[in-house]
Amino acid sequence: MRFQPSTSNAVRRSITALAATALVFAMLGGTALAAPVVRDHIASSGVGATSTVCVGTVCTATSVFVVVDNSGGASQACLDISRYDSVAFLLLGYENGCAPVAESGFSMDTKGLASAALSPIDITLQAFTCDSNGCLPTGAPRVAHLGATYTGVGDTNTFRSNSKSTFGGCTMYFVGKGSSRNATASFTVESQSLDALGSLFTSTQKIKVLCH
Repeated sequence: MRFQPSTSNAVRRSITALAATALVFAMLGGTALAAPVVRDHIASSGVGATSTVCVGTVCTATSVFVVVDNSGGASQACLDISRYDSVAFLLLGYENGCAPVAESGFSMDTKGLASAALSPIDITLQAFTCDSNGCLPTGAPRVAHLGATYTGVGDTNTFRSNSKSTFGGCTMYFVGKGSSRNATASFTVESQSLDALGSLFTSTQKIKVLCH
């Protein structure tokens, strides 16, 4: 079975509005009228950064993401290592994996977004080789030892969004807000040290579904 690779980015892992919408309607299921009001609140914070090193036309992009669920859910760190041909725009292969992060394993300045640190952690990576038809898992998984620090740079940006949508006999109200700040980062993956660019963020989303 082949897998089509997906693009890893901080937004994909941190902005959960679409996933939250799916969750709400899954909760309603076929008994929406029996549960006329559903409320959900998601609060999260985290960091993400990518380091890219090229040798000739072949580049290796190493990305580290940490997402902390401040609503009481699971928090995790993820490592993606992708190799690609920068001229042919062809993905050659990648490794990825995630691991749970203990509360003491990650620290972050959530007010000023000035800094964050991920204590050394082991992440199990699965490798894939890729061609124009997709990607296939290859070899046995390996364990990578990872640590990272992040430093906020520049101004802090804030965002807010509101939306209202209908689905069958239900109306969903969504309010999201948060802040983000560009960051420089330093990774240690195994014995290799890498400098990277990324961002720090905090966000909250509130969802209410009312069925008539």
